[in-house]
Amino acid sequence: MQNKNPKDGKSVTILITTYKRANLLPFVFSALERQTYKNFNVIVVVKPSGDGTEDTVRTYEKSLKTKLLMQSNGYVVDAINLGLKQATGDIIAFLDDDAIPPPEWVQTHVENYQKSNVGGVAGEVIPAFLSENGLVQLKDKSSEVIPQVKPFINSIGRKLWSCPLDGLEDYLVYVSKAGVVDYNFELADKAYSQNTKSLLGMGANMSVLTEALDGFAFPTSWVLGLSYEQFLGWHIWKRGYSLLFNPKAKVYHVAHGQTLTRNVTDKNKITLRQVESQLLFYRLYGFEPKLSKMSRIIWLIYDTAMDLKKICVNKEVSRIAWLKGKIQSEIIGAKWFLSRSLGGNYAPRRDLERIMS
Repeated sequence: MQNKNPKDGKSVTILITTYKRANLLPFVFSALERQTYKNFNVIVVVKPSGDGTEDTVRTYEKSLKTKLLMQSNGYVVDAINLGLKQATGDIIAFLDDDAIPPPEWVQTHVENYQKSNVGGVAGEVIPAFLSENGLVQLKDKSSEVIPQVKPFINSIGRKLWSCPLDGLEDYLVYVSKAGVVDYNFELADKAYSQNTKSLLGMGANMSVLTEALDGFAFPTSWVLGLSYEQFLGWHIWKRGYSLLFNPKAKVYHVAHGQTLTRNVTDKNKITLRQVESQLLFYRLYGFEPKLSKMSRIIWLIYDTAMDLKKICVNKEVSRIAWLKGKIQSEIIGAKWFLSRSLGGNYAPRRDLERIMS
């Protein structure tokens, strides 16, 4: 067991939610055993799957301060809520069950909080695969967070359909006035080498200041949890904290062909992802005054036109599912909006579950 050492500074709780990953968890935990910063504990929220995950976690109880929580029902944000309630660290670090951190990972995250007013840190996520010689970085993609290709109409989009919320103009990852998660491509090169302002990027690798979450809990309206990171980052930002992207706080994301949609049929996977990611506008509407209905309409027209072009010109059949998802997200959002206006309690999760089935 680890003992708290005052010299280690802020305490950290590492939160891992997992399902059917007993084969990869030993690599994750072995990496945590090698951390240079020792003042941390690990909370693992497990949704039982019969693959021996619980036994795998218990084998590391002697070398790591671990706490195993069982999730009886619900989805990823429900698992995160369970973990947040039990977190005791000054900092909560989020790590995926298929993300392997280098030895300095915890230390790098902690160092960012030595700066005043930092409430959250987004880390770099590098795609890799496991070989007999260890981790090997994929050559064709160097980052899952930093955008690789700059659209030729980026400058126009930033003014019309991707305009950042006021105050997020210099953020790498931001929420637009249309309620869509977007990227500032002008900051991409900078983000590879130095700290950059940014909303939280990927749950595979990020951290938050615990005091910035006082009273926070995710609403249980998600299935896949898409854009939950930016929803969380937005809340921290609205409380007056700044957030950073630090390229040195990196993890290696193991490529294995399974994603958070691994329990969804292929037929509905693309549609469900599109629906849930586009509901961010309705999750924030009524709380974020700078969201714009006009920006949303302009974005819908532009994005729908792009989908139709790719369907007709490039014969991208998958875009039909994207278009279907976009339509369904607006229908669900309209129900949600109307229910709020009338004081109802519409639960979008039920409609999302219907798409999933």
